[in-house]
Amino acid sequence: MNLMNIAQSGLSSAQAALNVVGNNINNAFSGSSTDPFISGYSRQSIMLGQAGGKTTSYGFFGYGVQVDGVQRAYNGFITNQVRGAATEYHSLNSRYEQLSQIDNMLGDDTSNISSSLNNIFSALEKMSSDPVNQAARQETLAQFKSIASQFKSSSKTLNGLEKSTNTQITQNVDDLNSYTEQLAKLNADIAKINAQTDGFPADLLDRRDNLLTKISQITGIKVDENNSNGTVNVTLSNGMPLVNGSRSYQLDASSSVENPAKTVVSYIDASGNKIPLDEEKMSGGKLGGLFKFRNHDLVDARNQLNQLALQMANKFNEVNKAGYDLNGDAGGDIFSFADPVALANRNNAGDASMNVTFSDITGIKATDYTLVFKGPGQSDWEITRADGSVVTPTIGGSGELEFDGLSIQLAGTPEVGDNFLLNPVAGAADSIGVAIVDGNQIAASSSADPDDESNNENIKELIAIKNEAVVGKATLSDAYASLASSVGSSTSSLEGTLETSATTADQFINQQQAISGVDLNEEYVNLEMFSQYYNANAQVLKTATSLFDTILSIR
Repeated sequence: MNLMNIAQSGLSSAQAALNVVGNNINNAFSGSSTDPFISGYSRQSIMLGQAGGKTTSYGFFGYGVQVDGVQRAYNGFITNQVRGAATEYHSLNSRYEQLSQIDNMLGDDTSNISSSLNNIFSALEKMSSDPVNQAARQETLAQFKSIASQFKSSSKTLNGLEKSTNTQITQNVDDLNSYTEQLAKLNADIAKINAQTDGFPADLLDRRDNLLTKISQITGIKVDENNSNGTVNVTLSNGMPLVNGSRSYQLDASSSVENPAKTVVSYIDASGNKIPLDEEKMSGGKLGGLFKFRNHDLVDARNQLNQLALQMANKFNEVNKAGYDLNGDAGGDIFSFADPVALANRNNAGDASMNVTFSDITGIKATDYTLVFKGPGQSDWEITRADGSVVTPTIGGSGELEFDGLSIQLAGTPEVGDNFLLNPVAGAADSIGVAIVDGNQIAASSSADPDDESNNENIKELIAIKNEAVVGKATLSDAYASLASSVGSSTSSLEGTLETSATTADQFINQQQAISGVDLNEEYVNLEMFSQYYNANAQVLKTATSLFDTILSIR
């Protein structure tokens, strides 16, 4: 190889290097996002190598330089760490965003159930001093209506959060399906280009890594990277494949057959079968956080709120019915509320239904029950609480099932395996209302004589409810304080864990950017260096041309 060819190889290599540097500079902010986990563009570096040479009697003479390729700045270990941090952070964050709304609701000092309870007892105190005072009676009635409205409002907030959570679960499943489809197509494109050129398309690999990060934000995944062709296989944390080469697998979000108000996620296998996912084991990503909130935080808060509403209403009703109103009539219920509803599984083969009523409200437990028909001769019904404990019912005179303060009358004919879901306190806060229409119906007196107007013995019993253990061993105020405290404590703990997770994620992101990010100062130095490299080779070419011209001019 002569000097001119050597110079030309240097010029070509310098041009290629300048192209890479220019591409880095132009893409320094390419793919930038408000999401810190999405890295976007990965810096590229030119790989230059010797073009070989020839050994002569005078020594070894090189043939110049050649471009061996363009290398993408990438570290698989750090990238995997970033994905793991994204999974953990988004799991905590999605749960925190929902739980903090309950905390804000319960922590509102100006409008909450605790304040409404205090207002009721204050109004009863005024009424006790003058039981015939119409203004005092109407004020007490207004306070009863206020707390019923407060329970409904709180229940509406929780119902809204449940719907919001279901919507987010569905949206995340849709996003996940879209990402896995894109990733499968990218796998096919990357493999095709690699087979044709034996190289790796850096832009497609960047898109591949960004899709993997987006998937890991939704759920925990395991990634198996094929270093020979740049493709990846992705599985859920339970081992079910999401992407295998150029094929993707889908998830499905649909209403639960047990509870239509609950959205459940299933995995669709290669045969098209839907396999329900174990939500307890999907602890990572946005889906994991949403499942944790809905199945634990929301359930606990709702059960406590409904239990408080039910026991409060029952206690006031019980005491009011023991006295007499202003007209001398026996007192009635102050509050109304709906009976429990047993939800039949949509896949039930029989036509059985259940009519559920309260037999002893004080014995009601705020938990889910699953009732499964085992068939005659097999104890008929198997009843299990949410904690796994089994309930043995007693059978009433009309064949009704009786347990934990409930009475269930069966209708229709069940088939073996048919099941029902029942939460006895569900809907209590949502359905609570004021049964009396006039303040005169408040039973302040212990006497049936309407002329005994100053009798306030029964209203003293209503006031005494304030200090009675109504919800388990807790007073009404203590029960609400326990609810607010448990939610507040969980929110505070979750916030601290979230901050720690964010700090850890920032460290991994910074490490990744140190490897893959574009430093404009460094690229400017490279630009100057390769410009000089180009100019130096141009000077070599000029010298070679001059020498060639000199030779041609010899006669």
